[in-house]
Parts: sequence; structure tokens; C-alpha cells
Amino acid sequence: MVCAKFNLCSGSIGKTSMRRVFLVFSLAISSGCLTANGIAVAQDREQVLESLAAEASSAQARGDFLSAADAYRKAAQLAPSIPELWANLGLMDHEIGRSSEAIESFKKAARLNPDLFAPQLFLGIEYLEAQKPDVALPFLVNAARLNPKDPQAEIYLGRAYALTNHIGLATDAFLRGINRAPNNGDAWLGLGTAYLQQVDNDARLMTSTYSQSAYVRLRAAEICAEQGKLADAENAYKQAIALAPPAPCAHAEFGIALLRERKIAEAIEQFDAEIEAGSHCGLALLGTAVANAAEGHIDVALKGLAALDPGFVRYNLHLFRGSLSADQVKSLAELANQRDGTSAGLGLLIEQSLVSSDGPSTAGLEEGETYQATREQVQANADALIEQGKYSECDQALKPALPSLRSPQLLLLVTCSFYTGDFQAASQAADRLKAAPATLVQGLYWETKADQELAVAALTRAGEIDPDSAKMHVLIGDVFRQKRRWGEAEVEYRKALAIDQHSRGARLSLAIVLFTELKTDESLEITKSLLAGAPDNPEANLLMGEILVQRNEFSGAEPFLSRCQKLDPDLVPRWHILLGRVYAATNRVPEAIAEYKSGMRGDLDGSLHYQLARLYQKTGNRSAAEEQIRISKALRERWDNEAHLALEQLSTDMSRQ
Repeated sequence: MVCAKFNLCSGSIGKTSMRRVFLVFSLAISSGCLTANGIAVAQDREQVLESLAAEASSAQARGDFLSAADAYRKAAQLAPSIPELWANLGLMDHEIGRSSEAIESFKKAARLNPDLFAPQLFLGIEYLEAQKPDVALPFLVNAARLNPKDPQAEIYLGRAYALTNHIGLATDAFLRGINRAPNNGDAWLGLGTAYLQQVDNDARLMTSTYSQSAYVRLRAAEICAEQGKLADAENAYKQAIALAPPAPCAHAEFGIALLRERKIAEAIEQFDAEIEAGSHCGLALLGTAVANAAEGHIDVALKGLAALDPGFVRYNLHLFRGSLSADQVKSLAELANQRDGTSAGLGLLIEQSLVSSDGPSTAGLEEGETYQATREQVQANADALIEQGKYSECDQALKPALPSLRSPQLLLLVTCSFYTGDFQAASQAADRLKAAPATLVQGLYWETKADQELAVAALTRAGEIDPDSAKMHVLIGDVFRQKRRWGEAEVEYRKALAIDQHSRGARLSLAIVLFTELKTDESLEITKSLLAGAPDNPEANLLMGEILVQRNEFSGAEPFLSRCQKLDPDLVPRWHILLGRVYAATNRVPEAIAEYKSGMRGDLDGSLHYQLARLYQKTGNRSAAEEQIRISKALRERWDNEAHLALEQLSTDMSRQ
């Protein structure tokens, strides 16, 4: 029960308000402003107000919010200057779904007393539910200011910031909420989805503006490797290292992919190339040690591992999972267990990292010394530490000075912090790199990597706290959907609806998956029900238009497509393409050409340019038609290249891992 969290809902608040009224009347009596008759009237009203407050409190206690609302409404009409009565009335209307009435009551309470917490919070909540985050923001900011200890204010503030695409402010708000309520699943869920939203924003900018950058090609290769698509990853890595200069660690990461394919000699060549480049990429030395183990040189491999920064090894060794046989892992671990000193604990780490399906282990990381020094000393210390492969100490040396670091130092910090699992520092350093045009693409690259890790950690925690919530099943379904595992996504969305049959997000997502699986009839019925409750929902209208266009019901699709103006930017190209198909089918050629041109960003395989060429042929514009045919063929050839296909999918895939 939402209002149970706020004292304003309790009968005691009603009595507090009554005492305030009585105090006003007492002062009036002492000054001779009231007659005896006036005192009697005031006492009668006081009794009525107390009776209504008791009635409201009793109804609320038994869950009868409708009766409680009626009682508070009568009390507020009798004493309209008491803000707490309007606040309580608003809370009851909120509970029974009377949104507009609740908003009006909260507004009256806020005008009478701007320092009341509940009206500010619930005005923000009501406007968020009405999909008006811009309107909600100032109320939620006020709520967080008025009650700094309340986690709900920060959680809803985080949601408002996320909906208005202020992701940095959103993550800060969610982190404050988590600090106040560490076991609040909603706060962790909001934090994880905010990080994913930032990854998506960065990925979109990378692929649209820096598609030829070595960092973008490297990120595409990494995504393929993470998905286990090693052949695609190999092709993408070749493209990444062909660009001059290659991104740091590109050769080493290519070597890791080759090791996982058991191409040991080729992998060693890549590790050697990384070392010769002088990039100080610890992955090359780690890869060389693992390659030695793969060749049967177990003792040499162990010496190589023991010589590296323990924190660095602990976080990154899992990247080589699949590079060694079970017997090789066992031999390496057993030898490590037999040794003392620097190899202590390494055997267990080898087994956990190279056999377990879990992610990197960060337990037991020891922080290095925090250096207090001048900027020049910090730079010199960091340079020396990274040259020695001491990533953990490099991270601790630079992190205290993060706000004042320049680009070269930020690049050192983001590398050191990421490779020791300090993703918060890596994300903050990457965000600062984005602020300078010269290092923008590097900032985007590192931020997508760091925020992806932060998102996974936050969502994992949310799942541990609330594993069977509808929200978590929707989120898991979204991950499966982005990986094109349609059947598993469908199962998760159905689980969510079994818990909350009214979840609009789960219903829309299920309808999209069903349409993708060619289960069109069920998808159509769900979409109809969504539009019956929310006729202006742009995503539901787009899906309805898509279904009808697929059925060649073009006239029927047009009204739905006309209500899609507020779509997510990623869906806008598809909307223009569907409108173009409707106009082309209904012989409105100029309008169809205009829509196809607006949707060109969605043409990955050249098919849209081909359709546009046919329309130009209809108008007699032969030169324009030939140009579109030429572009269509080029795009088709590009699409057929597997490595480029991986790059084209980067914007979607990397943000949902």
C-alpha cells in the first residue's frame, strides 16, 4: 500500500491538523475576535473534522480507499485551508486510480504548503505515469530535496531523468536511492536500464558518425566474440587492425579469439604484434602465458601468470575460456596449487575463470596505494605503473585526481580501471573523454564497455532481490529479443503476464515477438487490446500498421501509422518505410518517394533503394532510377559481407548484452 509509507495517510496527521485549527481559534478567542456563538460553531466543526478523519483512517486501514477518499473530500471541503487534508485525499485518489482528481488535490496541498513531501512526490509520480516526465521532474527534484532520506523520491527522479535522456543524472539518482535502500530491486533495475540506455545512445552515435573508426570496428569484433561468433569476430578483428593506427589491444583481442579457435601460432603472432606496438596492453602478456599452456609449456605459462598484476589476471583470465582443454586447465591449476608465494590462490582462480560459466571474479581485489601528488607526479607514476603492468596501482594513482586529469591521463585511467574491474572509474573517465572532440570516439568506446558491465552487475543484483517480478521477466525477454532468440523471449513475456496481466510493456513486447515468429493472429489481438486502452501509443500503432501492411491492407494501416509521430528514434526509419509502402500501394508516388527518402537510414541491404528506383521509373526519371539501382547493388554487396553485417548490428547488439 503506497500511502502507508507516509505519515500524511495516518489518523495522527489528521489530529495534528485539528490541533493546528484549534490553536488558531484559541488565539482568536484571546484577542476577542470570536463571539460565544462563533466558538460553538468552531467546536462543532472541530468535532466533525475529527469524526471524518477517524472515518477515513478506519476505511484506509481496511483497504477501502474509496470510502476513505469520500471522507477526506468532505473534510477538505469543510476545512479547505488545511494542506494535509488535500494531500491525504490525493493519496486516496491515487490508490483508486483517479489520476486527474489526485493531481488537483496534490496541487492544492502544494500551493498551501510547498514544503510538504507527499504532494511533491506524488505529483511527480502521477505525471510520470501520464508519460509527462518533463512536467514530473521539478516536483521530484523538490521531493528529493525535502526528504533526502527517502529512496522512492530518488528512484522516481532517476526514472524521470532517464525518460528525458539525462542518463548521467539518472544514474546518480538511482545510486543515491541504492545508498538509502541497498535491497530495493526497483533502484537496481532502474540503474541497470539507465546504463543500457547510455550504451545504446553511445552505440548509435558511434555507428552513425564514426563507422570507419578503428574503435568502432574493434567494438563490433568484441560483440561477435562475446556472442561466441568467432568466425565473424576474426573477420571483424582483421578489419580493425587493418586501420592505422589500430586501437590499443586490438591485436591482443584478436589473438584471444584465435586462441579460442585453437589457432595457437596465429594467436602468438598477434600477441607479439601488440607487444611490439608498445601499447602496454596487458592482454598480450596474459595471452602469451595462456598460449604457452596451450602448447603444453605449463611451467612457463604459470611463471607468466604469476608475474602479472593479480587484479588484472583475476578480472581478465575468463576471456580465455575455451582456449585450453580440460586437462590443460587441470594441469595448470594443480601446478599453481603446488607452488607458494606469488602463485598462492592462483590455482583456484584458473579453475574458476577457465572452466566456470560465471563471469570474471572480482572478489578479494586489493587496492593499491592512493597517491597524493602533483599532476606531473601523477602522470609520471601512472606511466611507470602501466609500463610495469601494475593496472590496479595505476587505477588507484589516477582516480583521486580524475576531475582534473587531461586527455592523456584519462586514457591511462580508463584503461587501468577497466582492466581491473573498476567500472565506475572507467565510466567516469570515459565520460570526460567524450567532452573533447579529439577523444570523443575513444570515450564512446570505453563508455559502452564500462557501462555494459555496470548494467549487467546492476541487473544481476535486481534479479537476486526480486527474481520473480514481472519487470525482471520483461527485461530478460528484452535481452533474448535483442539476441533474436524469439522463443525464449516469448516465454519470458508470458511469465511476466502471468504475474501482471495488465503490464502494457509485457503485452507490447509479446505482440512484437509473436509478429516476428509469424504468429500474426495472436499478435493482432494483443495489439488491438493495447490500442483499446491507449489509442495514441505510438509503438502499438506502428505494430498495428506493420501487421496490416503485411496483410496488404494498406488503407486500413494508414490511420494507425498516422499516430506514430512520437516514436523512439530507432523506430522512425521503419515508420517512414511503412508509410512509403502505403503511399506506393495507393498510387501516391511523390508521397511514397518522400517517405522512402526519410527512411533511408533503415535500408541495410539495398532493398529500399531498389523500391525507390521503381518509383522513379514510374515518374519517368530514368537517371534517378539508375542511381538508386547502383546504390542498391552496392549496399547488397556490403550486406553480404559477414564482418560488415556484424558492424551494422552493433548499435542494437552491444547495448543489450
